[in-house]
Order: sequence, then structure tokens, then C-alpha cells
Amino acid sequence: MIPEDIHHKSLVVELSLGGIECLKTNTRRKYLYRLADYGKINSSLDEINWEDCLNGTSLENAVHYFYNILYDLRDRHIPHKLVSPSKFPVWYNAALKKVLKEKYKYHKKYRTYGNISDYDTFSLLRKRAKALEQECYKAYLKKSEESIIENPKMFWSFIKSNKQGANSLPANLEYEGQSSDSGEKICELFASYFKSTFLSPSSNVAPKYSNANASNHIHSIGDIEINADSLNNLLKSLDLTKGAGPDLIEPTFIVNCSRSLTRPLAILFKRSVTEGIVPALWKSAFITPIHKSGNKCLVNNYRPISKLCLFAKVFERIVYTQVYNSLSSIFIPEQHGFLKKRSTTSNLISFTEFVTSGMDAGGEVHAIFTDYCKAFDRIDHSLLLQKLLSAGIHGNLFRWFSSYIENRTQAVAVNGYCSKWCTVPSGVPQGSLLGPLLFNIFINDISCCFLHSNFLLYADDMKIYKQIQNTNDCQKLQDDLRRFEEYCNLNKLDLNISKCHSICFSRKCNVTHYLYTLRGTRLQNLTEVRDLGVIHDSKLTYELHVDSVVKRANRTLGFIMRSCSQFQSVKVAKVLYCSYVRSILEYCSQIWNPQYNIYIDRLECVQRKFMRYLQYKSKTYIDNYIGRCSRHHILPLQDRRKIADIVFLLKVAQCKIDSPHLLSLINLRAPSRTLRRPITLSVPHSISNYRQNSFFIRAANVFNLMAGDSDIDLFNSSINSVKRNLFKDWFDVHS
Repeated sequence: MIPEDIHHKSLVVELSLGGIECLKTNTRRKYLYRLADYGKINSSLDEINWEDCLNGTSLENAVHYFYNILYDLRDRHIPHKLVSPSKFPVWYNAALKKVLKEKYKYHKKYRTYGNISDYDTFSLLRKRAKALEQECYKAYLKKSEESIIENPKMFWSFIKSNKQGANSLPANLEYEGQSSDSGEKICELFASYFKSTFLSPSSNVAPKYSNANASNHIHSIGDIEINADSLNNLLKSLDLTKGAGPDLIEPTFIVNCSRSLTRPLAILFKRSVTEGIVPALWKSAFITPIHKSGNKCLVNNYRPISKLCLFAKVFERIVYTQVYNSLSSIFIPEQHGFLKKRSTTSNLISFTEFVTSGMDAGGEVHAIFTDYCKAFDRIDHSLLLQKLLSAGIHGNLFRWFSSYIENRTQAVAVNGYCSKWCTVPSGVPQGSLLGPLLFNIFINDISCCFLHSNFLLYADDMKIYKQIQNTNDCQKLQDDLRRFEEYCNLNKLDLNISKCHSICFSRKCNVTHYLYTLRGTRLQNLTEVRDLGVIHDSKLTYELHVDSVVKRANRTLGFIMRSCSQFQSVKVAKVLYCSYVRSILEYCSQIWNPQYNIYIDRLECVQRKFMRYLQYKSKTYIDNYIGRCSRHHILPLQDRRKIADIVFLLKVAQCKIDSPHLLSLINLRAPSRTLRRPITLSVPHSISNYRQNSFFIRAANVFNLMAGDSDIDLFNSSINSVKRNLFKDWFDVHS
């Protein structure tokens, strides 16, 4: 030991190394569908007289009879085995496992008896095991690399297995002072937490449908048509990578028996709609906990996703399509969530166009960002049924929806473990197709709150905003907040006040200060706010957002480069970069597309780094960035953002974005004389740089510049062909 130096004191540091131990998978039965005799299964199903079997009893009994036949045929014609969690990595083959077992056996014999010949055998087996392990891992890597096209699920499973924080639960979780390392008890902890988020059963009386309250709506709907051909197509198109729901029927089985299953399912679906009853099994769901953020060992940091029976999901698809087609015109234009032809991008552009316009006029815009506590889980069923009637749903379909949302059940299922079943007294099922549609109908009357202000929604994410000239405008905005608060109380929507904020958008030196309140609590006034994944600062410079995007992209790029170090293919690296990194760099770029070179270069540096890595990977040398982009057929990010602007502008002009407000912001130019180079769009006048860089002004300038060279027709050009031509033009110039 060396004596301690009094001038250089020693440090004692404790580090917690290693990842969190994951919850092991329980032993379960696995059916080998690739060895199934589908010929016999289909012939057996075709021989059954389904009309007689399914129409002479109650719907619940008919569904049980149908499933009993499926389970019996599955057990008779599909081999199965018990699958236990393996202590070996996935790439170990049978030969390697056998050598390892022999190695352990001789090592144990040597430790017991001390025989040198046992040690020699052990050493030989150890050497052979190491060589086999390297060989197996290389073969696994090669197979994963080659599977990117034929079996992408295998490839992405390998990538995700290398990613820190993969989708696996810790072996020990805590909830309200209780902790457990048992699979069943962990499921019960999750079940208790998810159950606590529901409203208590409503004392309101659910409305009963009668002919007296038949809807007079123009767009009302009272029945669902079940078409056998459409049903068969839906069954055949099921995603084979999805898991089974509570009925334990896998998609592989359904797809291979789709023709034979169409007739009995059509009978059951028609009976369900006609009788206004949803079978109990089709109202049950397995709940999968998905980590949101924070400590993975705390149950509170997870959200539930419902896994429904696949037959129920097919049924929901049929109902959703017909209901949405009938009621799509009733949804308020301010709602952009879970509606066709609307998105986060359309929501954010509507907002930023209003804000930049107000700021450019020398004013300021005050905005309130709100948040609900478990909005989807706390929808009152009685209120929802009343709103379904008001929306135009009536007759058999109303009775069907009444059955659909009431008396639902759920159980948490994780890694082969399952909690007890519990009833769901409120909310709409997350992970279902009808859940978001029902939520949009429920909240569709919220516009009555805002007499003086503007608002925008993306599902339950809401912002309320108004241009402010003086404190009277602030008071009007506060009055709208008061009406909004009353609306939430009437509809039993619980506001999460701690996550509700206000922000003032302005570049004035002296802004109007006003303390907005909700439920008697003053809202915190922020200088930046995250809105649908984009960070708005009070001056709309988006510097903070660019910094955040670059940091996330660089972290992800590091993971990609580490993952690709074991691969030989350049194509794999490009796929991973485009999927993981470029998607971060381009999300909603129409909103924050930078104007100044400092931010443009900061973003481009991420791709420059990747292009240098590709050059190393492909063993080529090109001394400039543009040349590398051309060589590997990857556009610079700045050019891709220009193309994204043009594409979104075309979508708005061709009504592929459902927003009359955005369409009204496109100004066509009517020149007084014929020009050699016609200019299609008129560019509004602006006095500030940030307004000039707002989407419609920036996109109009880019379109006028590029449309003539690429022969783009604003209203008739195919968007896919425009993208192809713009990409081709760039590579033709730089090749």
C-alpha cells in the first residue's frame, strides 16, 4: 500500500454498473403454424352448416360455439410445443449448446475429482465452444443483415436488442410502496394502477334509444352493412407480425383460413349489429404496459395499450369505415388528430401562420397550452352515448355502440403472465380503431367555449390563442378559459393544471403581462413550450428546437454507427440512418425550416458525419460532401426540406390536406401581362425575416423558383411524380 498524500486526497467513488435485470418469460404453449394442415382445417370448416349452428341460439352461445370449433381444429391439425425461456442467446445453435453442456459436465468432473484428463477434455471443449460461438454469431449477423428485405422483423429485432432501454420490463417494479419481482404480482401492480385511472361508475342514466329520438341529421347512420367480399379481404390482409388477443387466435391461422372463416364471421357480425350486442369476448382486451419516460422500475411511468381479439379488430374496421364516411363532415376543422388528411403538421402550420402574421403586424399572441389527466381513460360512458345520439348515430348502430363501450373487461398480460380480469367503468379502449373516433365525437362540441379566441386540437392536446392589443383582449381570452373550465367540469374531463402553461409570442420590447388562471390556479408563463414534438420559443426563432433535434440525432447516429460496425452492407447503414436519424431531423420541418446558415449547417453536420462514415464503410474516397451525397443517392437535408415544402403545398392545393383555412392561404398570381417565366403564386408582403420564413411565404418562393424548371402543375401534378422529378433533377445536376 502507498501512503496517502496529504496534498492529493484519494477519492472513493461508487458506480452502479450493468443494466436492469429484465423480467423473464413464463413457459407457454406455442403452436407451430408453419407445420399446420390448413387443407384439413379449411375442409372441416366448409362442411359445417353455419346458418343452422349460429342462428338457433343466443349470440354469446353462437360465439362460444364458433370458437370451440376453431380451438378443436387447431389442436387436432396444428402441432404445438411448450416454450421455456432459454438461458442461451438467440444465435446459439444446437451444436454449440451440446458442446457447452459437455464443457460444463467435464468442468464439474474436474472440480470434483481433480483428474487431469477431465481438464484436458474441458480445455478442448472450451476452445471448440469459443470457435463455434464466433461462427454462430457471424452467421446470425449475416442472416440478420440479409433479412432486411425478406424478413424485416428479424432485422429490426436484432437492432432493437442492441438499443439501450429496449421494450422489456424490469424484473422488479414498484407501485405505491409495494414492490414485486414475481411476474403475476407485477401484472397485478399494473392492473391496480391502470384501474385507478378510471372514473367511478357514472350516476348518470345512459340514454335509451327509441324511434322517438331517431336522428334527423343529414349525415346520420343507423346500421352497418356486412359485405362478404370486403370481410374476406380484411381477413387476408391481417398483419402476420401482430400477436393474438384474449381469444388466442393468431393472425397466421386467420389468413390461411380466411375464405372458410368469412361465412361464419359474416353471420356473427350481422347478428351483432342487428341485435345491438357485442359479445363479451370481443369486448375484452389484454393490456400491454408501454414505458413513457422516467424510471422504468416505477409502474406509474407506463401507459396502457389494448390488444384486442383479431376478429374484433376486423369488425371494428368495418364499423369504423362506414361510420367515419358518414360523419366525417361533422368534425370541427380545428381538430387535426386521428382524422384523415389531417396531421400534426397541418395543426402546427395553422398555428404558426396565425402567430407570425400577428407578430409581423407588430402585435403579440398569447397562447394557453392545456393537458388532461388520462383523457382517453376517463370518458364518461353516459355522456358519450348522449353525444353519439347528437352526432347522428341511431337505431341498431346506437344500441351496438351502447353494448360496445359498456361492461368492457381487461387484464394485464406481460411475458406469459396475466393479471385478474377487471371491468372498465369509463374511457375508450386505447389501441383500438374506434377509441380515437369516439373520443373525437365526445370532444367535438368544445368550440362553444371560445367566443373570442382561436383554438386547435390534436386529439386531447389543445392550444387556445388570441392576438393581443391590450388588457381587454387578455380578459376576453380569460373569459374563454372560464367557459372552457366549465365545459371540462360538465363533461368530467380532469385538467392537469401542473402541465397547463401560457406563453407570449412577440418581438416587442414591452409586452402585455397578464396572469391567466384555470381552476383558481395561476398558469406558469413560459418562454418556450413543446407542442406536438416541436419547441416554440417566444420569438419563434426555433433555435432551441434545432439544438434539441441535433442532439437527439447525434445520439441516435452514434447508436447506428455502433450497430453497423458488425455489418458489411452499406445499404443496411442507409436504411438505419433514414429510419432512425433522418426522421428526427425532418419531423415537421415545414414549421421550423431554418433561415440562417448557422442553423442550416448545424443540421447538415449530422448528415455530413454519416456520409463520412458511409465513405469509410464503402471504402471509397470523395473529397466533398455533395459528391458523397450523389454517390450514395442521399440528398442534402436542406434540399430535402425544400422538396418537403413543395409536397405539402401541393397537398393543400389538391385538397389532400383537409383544411379550408390552409387552402385559403394559397394566393394565386394573376399577372397583368404575359411573362417569359410565368409565376404561379403571389407572395404576400412581409416586413420581418421570421414572417418571410413562415411556411406559405417560404413555400411560395420555393415553388415559383422550382416549378418552371421541373414543370410542376400546382393542381394536377401527381405528388409522387413531382418528388421523383425533383430528386432526379438534383442528381442529374450533381452526378
